[in-house]
Amino acid sequence: MTKKEQIDVSNFSTVEKKIITLLEKQKKCLYGNIFKELNISQTKGTEAILSLTNKKVITNVGNSSFYQLNGELFR
Repeated sequence: MTKKEQIDVSNFSTVEKKIITLLEKQKKCLYGNIFKELNISQTKGTEAILSLTNKKVITNVGNSSFYQLNGELFR
């Protein structure tokens, strides 16, 4: 997925959708702050972040703990 591709959120879990929406609003977010901002458990958050990263929907910014969207939301 390239940076310009559109992301259709209809095929994602509720937690994944919340993460995608958060990253759309904030542009990038620290790994641990994703859990705090969304009030989700670390276990569920970690699973969702790993899933979204594997699907190339979100990406880790460089070698930091920041994550950002890897595209634009399709609504």
